[in-house]
Formats: sequence, structure tokens, C-alpha cells
Amino acid sequence: MSSPDPIAQVPAAPRSLPRGELRSRPVTGREVLLRDGESIVSRTDLRGIITYINGYFCEISGYTEAELIGQPHNVIRHPDMPPEAFADLWSHLKRGLPWVGMVKNRCKNGDHYWVQAHVTPLLDADGKATGYMSVRRKPSREQVAEAERDYAALRAGRLKHAEIRNGRVVQVPFWERWNPLWKLNLTVRLFLLALFGPGLAGLLLWRQGGGAGTDLWLLAAGLAFALYSAWWLSRDVVGRSNAARRALREMASDVFTGQIDVSRNDEIGRVLLGIKSMQIRLGFQVEEMRREGARTRRVSEALEVAAASVLVTDAEGSVVFANRALREGFAAAAPVLADSLPGFRVAQVVGADVTGFHPDPSHWRGLLPALRAPHAETLVLGPYTFDVGITPVLDDGGRAIGHVFEWKDRTADLAIEREIAQVVEDAVRGELDRRIDEAGKRGFHLQLARNLNAMLDGLDAAIAEIQQVLQALADGDLTRQVRARLQGAFGRMADSANHTVARLAAMVGEIRDAVAAISAAAGEIAAGNADLSMRTEQQAASLEETASSMEELTSTVKQNADNARQANQLAIGAAGVAESGGEVVQKVVSTMGDIQTASRRIADIIGVIDGIAFQTNILALNAAVEAARAGEQGRGFAVVAAEVRSLAQRSAGAAKEIKQLITDSVLKVEEGSALVDQAGKTMGEIVSSVKRVTDIMADISAASQEQSSGIEQVNQAITQMDEGTQQNAALVEEASAAAQGLAQQARGLDEQVARFRLR
Repeated sequence: MSSPDPIAQVPAAPRSLPRGELRSRPVTGREVLLRDGESIVSRTDLRGIITYINGYFCEISGYTEAELIGQPHNVIRHPDMPPEAFADLWSHLKRGLPWVGMVKNRCKNGDHYWVQAHVTPLLDADGKATGYMSVRRKPSREQVAEAERDYAALRAGRLKHAEIRNGRVVQVPFWERWNPLWKLNLTVRLFLLALFGPGLAGLLLWRQGGGAGTDLWLLAAGLAFALYSAWWLSRDVVGRSNAARRALREMASDVFTGQIDVSRNDEIGRVLLGIKSMQIRLGFQVEEMRREGARTRRVSEALEVAAASVLVTDAEGSVVFANRALREGFAAAAPVLADSLPGFRVAQVVGADVTGFHPDPSHWRGLLPALRAPHAETLVLGPYTFDVGITPVLDDGGRAIGHVFEWKDRTADLAIEREIAQVVEDAVRGELDRRIDEAGKRGFHLQLARNLNAMLDGLDAAIAEIQQVLQALADGDLTRQVRARLQGAFGRMADSANHTVARLAAMVGEIRDAVAAISAAAGEIAAGNADLSMRTEQQAASLEETASSMEELTSTVKQNADNARQANQLAIGAAGVAESGGEVVQKVVSTMGDIQTASRRIADIIGVIDGIAFQTNILALNAAVEAARAGEQGRGFAVVAAEVRSLAQRSAGAAKEIKQLITDSVLKVEEGSALVDQAGKTMGEIVSSVKRVTDIMADISAASQEQSSGIEQVNQAITQMDEGTQQNAALVEEASAAAQGLAQQARGLDEQVARFRLR
């Protein structure tokens, strides 16, 4: 069966960054050394785009995973690498062959690191390439020095007949370039060797039959060729077969770093190429398995010492792991769990069916196979209460390959929750005598109980202290205060209570002083009210006389306001007439201006006519001259020219007379315009004067209106004062009665305040 063409399985031009861009990136010349035993691993698609990198790749290169995934692999190429190396690499990969060579890569910060790169195609079940895998290891310093020297010489062109073959810079020897046997593959060489035996026998038989002497030389040459081919085949085939056997033996011993010569592409060479690809892939897989194993051990050790109780099952529900916290918790509750769960054995948790840890095993049998998201439920096993969280472990296809159970013993939590709820409920009702029992509690629960009890003790003491002060306050004793040194809100409450008592004491003292002052003031108010009553009666009589006088003044002012209003109306009419006259004068001024403009335009037209007559005269003169030159033939034309000249002279004379008349008219119009302008200015002054008179009359009319309105307001105010005086008289009497009542209330307040003790 023929293998598929590897060249058709990969793109002809892998995607890469431009070489100019790669050269423009900074380099520092500092080398970063790989750690012994560590490998840099990456995978790309058929175009060279990175699809996977391991953590050590990011650590060495300085790039993050997000910066590398999806980028061309030559993003880390160092500008010192010759293009021939990567041409050799892609030549091998396109033919489906692995490649091994020294590569100098660039770090993100410009540093560099040397690796021995092992690159192989990734093939699917049909043998088609799906991508490439690269495993890079730390080279020896001798390999780095050799690569530095060879790559520099290759870039400088100092090597003749040199090429990069199978990842190494080699100079093709003379015998390889000219020896045709190097170009023969193993099959052809074996075929020639096989033909040598029958050919030699035939030659001998022919010689016995009388062959020529030259046949002996031919026989010697054939024998030499056969011996050479046998030596070459034994050295080439056996040597490389031993190398293949050694490489397979190393891989069987878990060693995947051995050197394999992949420089030949014959039958044995292809076997070695296949072994090299297998070595690269198996090395990567074994390293990944080791890394996964180490990670699994770290997870297992972390779960083992975790405080949470964790249990892990496989896809069939068998327990494969139970950490120390779960085992200890089950051991402590073993007697009760044995009663609640038939068949429970604390020493046989690992390997047991997890559904046996549920009071109803059928519940978990139906739940677990279909579970695809975290699930939580509560199990009550005798006096114990467990919160169980179940998380399915899914493979890439979404199938459950196991479950993780986290068991949390909520028994003690629920017990103290109930106890705390009872204490809080009593405290809400004002009963502060109940406390949480600290016996049998430890850790967080004991600390919580102590803190709550201490809080209740402090609350009880503070409330009792403040209660005593409030009781003394109810008994009229303002000398009692909170003496205890309380903190926080209780301290602020005590300070507020003490301040309240002090403020009440001060207020009661002030009330006592105020009562004495009120009693004295009440007597003075009574005497003042009697005097105020007499004066109010006198004021009422005076206001009646003032009101009568204001009525007469109001009538006179109203009459003046009416007269001013009529005069204002007449002034407004005169102003309208003056404005109309002013507008007429302005129109006359405008008309005279138009006439002046028209006269000037006529004068201009007459000037044009005069110019035309002058030009016509000149033309008639020229025509007469031309007619004279023409002699008898031009006599008739000369007569016409003479008539035209005469007509032009008459037109010029008439135009001069009209222009003189127009000029005189313009002067007269200008004089008339000046007079009209003066008349317009005079009318404007008349209009302004009339407007000023109108404004003055309007101001007089407005003042009269305001005066009339003011006098009416004064009259109303006097009337209101009269009414107020009458009301004041009544209020004086009421105030007198209130003063007597105030004195009586002051005596009662003094009796109430006397109950408080201030000293």
C-alpha cells in the first residue's frame, strides 16, 4: 500500500512574520540558559500558527500564553538564524519527515536562548498531517559553539559546497558529489549485489567455452564491486539497524533524548525517521504524563490535608479517594452512621459504593448519571446533619467520568444557631438573663459563645446602670448620674443620659427663676394695661377727626387729577398733529432730493448728446474731405455731409442751451431743497417740543393719579387705625385678664418645680 503524498497534506507557504520586521526587533546579546531536564513544547497548525505551548515556553521566552497563541511560530525567531535552516525544516515537514537541529530563539526583551529542536508532523489515523509538534531541549555548550560558528560562516558566505542538511551545516564531500553509488537507494544496491552471483557464474561458464582474456578483468571488476557493495551494505545497513535498535531500547527504558541520525531518506533512513517522530511524540507524551502525574499528586496531597471533607468517585460511583478530614469525621460519627446507613464501615470507605452513604440509595443512583452541574442537598443521619455538595467531573465530550463530594457537618452549627436564636429572641423581648452554655464547645463555637455572653453581660450592666438613673429621674432626683465607665454605644448612651439629667437640672433651675420673674411681670402688665386702655380711648377720638379731614382732601385731589388727565389728552392730540406735519415735510424733502437727482441725470444725458453732436461734426468734416478727394463722383456725398454737419452744429447748440437751462434748474432745486431741509428741521424741533409738553402733562397726570391713590390709601390706613384702636381697647381688657391668669399659672408651675431636688 502506498503512503499518501505528504507534500499535498501541508500548505505550500507557511504563515510567518516578514523578515524585515523580525530584524527590526531589539536584541541584547544576553543568553538565557535552559534548566537541565526541562523541555519547551509547542504545537502549531499546518500554517505554523501556534495552538499550544507549555508553561516553560512562556517562562523562557518572556511572552504570556495569550501573546503567543494564534501567532506565527517565527515570532520568536532570532535574526541570526540563517533562512536555510528553516527552509530545511519546512522541506522535511512537507515530506512528512521529522527534523532535528540547533535553533537560536529571541526572548521578548531581546535576550536569546539556544535549543536543540525536535520537530515532527502530527498525523491522523489516515496518515494525513494535522499539525506539527516541537520539543526543544537544552543543548550542550559544544553544540551551541559549533552552531554559532557554522551559522556565522554560512551567513558570511565563507563555506563552499555547504548546505544545511537535516538540521546541520555540512560540506558535501567530493566523493559524495561524484560517486554515483551515493545516489542509489538500498533497494537498487541489493538488486545489483543479487545480480552479481548469477552474472559471475555465467561469466565463468562463458570463459570455459572460450571467452576472451579481457573477461578476466571484467570478472575482477565485478568481484571488486561486489566486495565493495557487501562492505558498504554491512556498514550502512547493520550500523543504522543497530542505531534503530538502540533508540528503541532507550525509549523502552523511558529515555527519549538519544540522538538518531535522520540524514538519509532511503529505506533504513525512513525507518529511523519514523523512530525519531515516535521518539519526539512519546517524549512529549511521557513528559506531559509526568507533569499531569505531578499535578495530580499535588492536588491529591492538597485535598488530603484540606479542612473540607472531600470524597471522589469514578464514573460507576465507587469511592476512589477520601481525604483525612472526611475519614476522621466519619470515624467520629461511625456508631450513629452505622445505625442510619446499613452496611456502613468506616474502614471501607474507599472502594465502597457512594450511594450507600445516602439513606435512600436509589435517589443518588438516579441523580448521579444525569448530573452535569454542581448539586447541593442536606442529609439528616440520626442526630447529625450534613450539607453535601456534588460536582460532576466531565471529559471533553461532556460525559461524567466521576464526581466530587464535599461533606460539611452542620450538626454543631445548627445546635448553636438554635441556642443563639433563643438568646436573641429573649433579648428582643427585653429578657437579658439567658446565656449560651459554653460547656462542650470548642474552637469557633466556643469563641462565639464567649463573645455573645460577654456582649449580653455588658448590655445588661449598661441597661441596669441607665435604668437606675432613669428611675431616680422619675422620682424627681436630679443628682443621680451613670458612674460606670462604659465603652462604645453604651458609653455614648451613658453620656447622653448624664447630659440629659444635667440639662434637666439646669432647666428646672431656670424655670424656678422664670416663675419668679413671670409673677413680677404679671403685676407690671396689669398696671400697664390700665394705662394703655386710657391712652387708646384718646387716640380713637383723634383718629375720627383726622379721618374727616382726609375725606375732604381726597375729593380735592380727585378733581385735580381729572383736570390733568384732560390736559394730557389735548397735549397728546397736538403731538399727533405735529408729528403728521413733520412726516409731510420729510416727504417734501425726499421729493426735492429725487428732483435734484433727476435734474443731474438729465444734465448728464445732455452732455452725452453734446458729445455725440461733436463726434458727428467731426465725421461730417472727414466725409467732406473724402468727397473732395473723390471729385465729381463724391459731389453728391459732399452735399449730404454738409447737411449732416449743419445738423450736428444745430444739435450741439441746442444741447448747450438745454444744458444751461438744466444747470439753472438744478441750482434752483438745490436752493429749494435747502429751504425744505431747514423747514423739516424746524418741524422736528416743534415735534420734539410738543412731545416734551406731552411727557410733562403725562407726568403731571400720573403724579395726580398717584397722589389721589396715596391719599386714598392714607384714608384707608386711618380707617384701619381707627378700627385697630377699637380692637386694641378690647385686647387691653383681654390682656389684663390674661395677666391675672398668667400669675395664677406661675404659682402652679412653682408648686410643680418644687418637687425636683437639685442638690
